[in-house]
Amino acid sequence: MRREGTVGRLLNRAFAVLVALVVGSGIAELAVVLVENRVVQQLTGEVQPLQLANAEVRAVLSDAQRGLRGYLLTGDERMLDTYYRARSEYAVAGDDLRRLSGRQHASSAAVQVARADGWWANAEDQRLEPPRSAAAIRSAERGSTLFQDFATANDELRLALEARSDDLRGRVDALRVIAIGVVSVLTLAVTAGAVLTAVRTTRRLTRPLGAVVETLDRVREGERHARADPTAGPAEIRALAEAVNAVARRSEDIRRHEEEVTARLQALDTVKTDFMSTVSHELRTPLTSISGYLELLRDSNPDELSEPQRRMLDVISRNTRRLRDLVEDILTLSKIESGGYGSDRTPLDFAKVIDRALVTIGPVAAKNGVTLHLDVRGPLPVRGDGAQLDRVLDNLLTNAVKFTPAEGMVTVKAQRRGHQAVLVVADTGMGIPAAEQQALFGRFFRATNAIKQAIPGTGLGLAIARTIIDNHSGTIEVASDETSGTTVTVRLPADLAARETPSAYGNDDAQEYEGESDPINAWHAERAAHAQADTESAAHTESAGRAD
Repeated sequence: MRREGTVGRLLNRAFAVLVALVVGSGIAELAVVLVENRVVQQLTGEVQPLQLANAEVRAVLSDAQRGLRGYLLTGDERMLDTYYRARSEYAVAGDDLRRLSGRQHASSAAVQVARADGWWANAEDQRLEPPRSAAAIRSAERGSTLFQDFATANDELRLALEARSDDLRGRVDALRVIAIGVVSVLTLAVTAGAVLTAVRTTRRLTRPLGAVVETLDRVREGERHARADPTAGPAEIRALAEAVNAVARRSEDIRRHEEEVTARLQALDTVKTDFMSTVSHELRTPLTSISGYLELLRDSNPDELSEPQRRMLDVISRNTRRLRDLVEDILTLSKIESGGYGSDRTPLDFAKVIDRALVTIGPVAAKNGVTLHLDVRGPLPVRGDGAQLDRVLDNLLTNAVKFTPAEGMVTVKAQRRGHQAVLVVADTGMGIPAAEQQALFGRFFRATNAIKQAIPGTGLGLAIARTIIDNHSGTIEVASDETSGTTVTVRLPADLAARETPSAYGNDDAQEYEGESDPINAWHAERAAHAQADTESAAHTESAGRAD
């Protein structure tokens, strides 16, 4: 393909052609207009004023002749008024005729004025003769001859001026036709030239530029080997094509590198998941053994263990539960990442799930000096996995109490809103920094203010809670402010087919899940003890730091 110059040179060439066409058209139109204006100026500035002056002289002499002849025929001196008025006007009319005649008609005007002067001289002789006398008649006959000579000279000038006027008008009309033709031809020429120039310039610019844009689109769509033609178009577009090709090559290298890194990360993630699952399963066996021996030691005779030994056993038991909870969270996270964490959804009353969690967290809140404000309006029939929803409630309430200082308040509200069961847990605790809230549901997320205050936790609870709520086709939202606390809102689809009066669990409320015999209640008790232990551990750590 033929190489072009620069875009600037191409545009300058196109604009130069357009300017030349426009200027040439303007000059031609201006020349025609100037010639036409000159002809019109001759017609209106020379010929027509001279015609009027010639007609004025003729009219003055005609008035004078009529007045004088009337006087001579009738003897009425009032007829001389017209004669005298015409004689006074003749001086002005004659001067105008001589002044406007110019060099071209000066001789004709001079002849006419001379003959008019001769008539005026004879007219004065006539005026002095007695009316109706023989001398007056002879003077009138001589005056008629003189007036006829004047009229002949006047007609000659009039005819010459009319011929010249017709000629000038004809020239004006011809020039107008020529002007229209020239303007039309030049307009068509300018239009054709502009269109041709625009089309050629557009082709030389837009075609290679469009090819570059098309290459960019192909690269954006993932066509790795798409390249622009660096030899087409002006220099700037060629440079742009080369830059696009360089970017495409760089993008291909980056994409290849990203694929390699992604593959490595996926392999590492798989290894990490397998490792976590294996370690968690391996930890379960010694934990079970430790828990069993702890129970044997605690069930021994009271006299066999001293009080310090029992306290040590309590510490071992508490940390064993803590480690078991962590193992359970890691195993749950592994199931979530592998896609094997599902929910067995059956009809249940969400209000009862909330009540069980509140019964468990109540003592912990009281010991920490946190007030619980409850507004649970049941029943709230949903279809869900009771154990998993217990876990969500335990996590939300434990966090609310754990992050709320003494004399603070945790508000729990639950009610039916349309086709949803809505739970709101609000606390007046430390809140979460605004810049960190976007990572709130990430794995192992810990807020910086919680880390600084040494509040224990793994950062897995909300990630697991969100997965559980998603599995139940619900939503979970968090709104937090460091000055006012945190509000968590959970929405679950209501079970529209469930009846509201019968219990979803099939047992009476007053006798339901009492004592440690129920596995779910026992699990809640352990989690509550875990939360209490975390609080005591944090308090101990803080007091030890002050002592240091």
